[in-house]
Amino acid sequence: MKKYQCPCCGYFTYNVSPGEDCGYICPVCFWENDPFIASDDEPSDSNHGITLNEAKFNYLRFGACEEGMLRYVRPPQNDEKSALR
Repeated sequence: MKKYQCPCCGYFTYNVSPGEDCGYICPVCFWENDPFIASDDEPSDSNHGITLNEAKFNYLRFGACEEGMLRYVRPPQNDEKSALR
């Protein structure tokens, strides 16, 4: 099955293209796919109003799109680290 890159953490965890469907949550950073945002600076209703840029910054800082989601995340699996399989 083809995996798609999470727009927040960059790992290949999505089963659907990020622009196609909503409701999929990345297990690595806990960003919920939101095809309705038009830019990385637009607040995401699916992600408690934070922007994708804020979520990326948070992931680099502490390992989740929001600090309150740390208990739900996991490290990336080897097959999620690259598009080349």
